[in-house]
Amino acid sequence: MTRIPFIVFSLAVGTILLCVSEVDAQGIDRIKRRNGIDSGKITKVSQLAVTISRGGVERSVPVEEITSISFAGEPKELRSARLAATGGRYADALESLNKLSREKLDRKEVKQEFDFLLASCSAKMALAGQGKIEPATSAVSKFLTQNRESFHLTEAIELLGDLQMASGNVEAARKQYAKLGRAPSPYHKARSAVLIGRLLQSEGKHAEAIAEFDKAIAAAADNATAESQKLEATLQAAISRSANGDVEESTKTVKQIIAEAEPEDTELLARAYNALGDCFLTSDDKKAARDAFLHVDLLFASSSTDHAKALYELSRLWGTLGNETRARDAKQRLLKEYPASPWAKR
Repeated sequence: MTRIPFIVFSLAVGTILLCVSEVDAQGIDRIKRRNGIDSGKITKVSQLAVTISRGGVERSVPVEEITSISFAGEPKELRSARLAATGGRYADALESLNKLSREKLDRKEVKQEFDFLLASCSAKMALAGQGKIEPATSAVSKFLTQNRESFHLTEAIELLGDLQMASGNVEAARKQYAKLGRAPSPYHKARSAVLIGRLLQSEGKHAEAIAEFDKAIAAAADNATAESQKLEATLQAAISRSANGDVEESTKTVKQIIAEAEPEDTELLARAYNALGDCFLTSDDKKAARDAFLHVDLLFASSSTDHAKALYELSRLWGTLGNETRARDAKQRLLKEYPASPWAKR
């Protein structure tokens, strides 16, 4: 009997498994949750949950537990766009989407996914200072008008509020954030309070902001899905308490949040290190502040808005600490990467 070399056999098996995997990925829907994956056929999509069926058994997955959904038969360009967007590479995502023709997408949910990715990537680029706010606002508003039953609805509402905040329309933003609080889940109630608290914070109303953050912490209590909002609220409350003069305790709180945060929660970590830098600035520890902002620059640059702030602060700190070359480098990168950011205009 002829023996097949082991390496050839292994490659053949690998090729077969890859092919099976490709067919499988194209033949079923997949819901990626925060702690697992459900696969089967999606039978219902609403603002608050997605229902998936497998072997005659249906499971309803709340939207706050969903990190992404891939659909049976979706184009590879859509998968590429979703992956790029998840990694903060919004320009790459838009490039993939621009290769698709919406009219050729033959499934309602796939068209909604295309529309949301197109609107949300444009919005996130605009918020990071890499695009214009007005067309991004129009795109998100259009998505909300035309896709009232999308599982992306709450994300789109938050994005619209963020865009309105960026354009200076604070009251309109407050109304959008308040809408999230009407959802029945602890996650959305906590998220609404966090966003309203951050809005108040931006107005310098720190006592009122702290009250909202405390409300978020209470809403998220004993709810695993809302734990991220509890951490966010605790972080933001520390920022406001620091602004009100309680710097030492706030610094301890921010350090604890950094220690307890999940490594993959890059947005929270970026905000936390920026907050730590702000605490050190308040206490006039410039070297410690520089090190905190450097964490964002070196490790969490995918969080665009936070990275822009870190570069701004570093452009000032490096100069103060006597390194004009690095100060100019930080300023140039800020202007190049985030030209329309509020931080670039300071």
